[in-house]
Amino acid sequence: MNEHLDFLYNWFSKADRHPQFPNQQFSQPTILTVKQELKQLSHDIEQTDSFYSKEFMRLKDRLFYPLGVHPAIFGMTFGYISSLYEHQKQPFNDIWDYIHPKIQKVSKGQYLSGFYADAAENAFKEINARTKRIYAINPRPNTSIPDGSTAMTTVYSSNNPIVEFCDRQTESGQNIQLGFMKMAEGAMIALRNPVAHENLNMSQDDAMRQLMFASMIMYKIDEGVIHSGITEQE
Repeated sequence: MNEHLDFLYNWFSKADRHPQFPNQQFSQPTILTVKQELKQLSHDIEQTDSFYSKEFMRLKDRLFYPLGVHPAIFGMTFGYISSLYEHQKQPFNDIWDYIHPKIQKVSKGQYLSGFYADAAENAFKEINARTKRIYAINPRPNTSIPDGSTAMTTVYSSNNPIVEFCDRQTESGQNIQLGFMKMAEGAMIALRNPVAHENLNMSQDDAMRQLMFASMIMYKIDEGVIHSGITEQE
């Protein structure tokens, strides 16, 4: 058991459940401690999990900002930590064990063939397509099927969602819904659209980061669909 991983998993879990998430204010000592724990964990796993080691060093200085935590960076970092935490007793040899099956289906072939930008684009296009299919099952009156960031803010809305992730009767639930909606919306604006609209070069590492983030979003949608009692149509 890695004590730094245990600390971080517990801290991120508690922060994620906080009523003020993602706008909870953190003291400077707390911020420094979390950054130091991420740095130490990165050193601990440098030889066994080099991808995650590099990611923790990259993300630790982008996690906090004056008004709280950055939702997308928080979600990505927590996703990595959760994956490591769940597998710490069951070592794995294949990073694809962490990738959501729906993302693997549309992205793995391109990634393994070296088409990294295409692999990342396909992952976020699949999130968009799934979200649009969910909307089609539960359409809003007198509206057309939304796309991209509009689909995310409609289906996962913090006010009138089609997919709920938790009990929104509590302040904590409202913040969780809002935080995920922002993550999904940001993924469409910052990650899907630039790749889809420009001929971008992408490194192997950056593509895997994006596939991991897309997988975290897709697994969260799984949870929301179950919580909301929605039966999807493939």
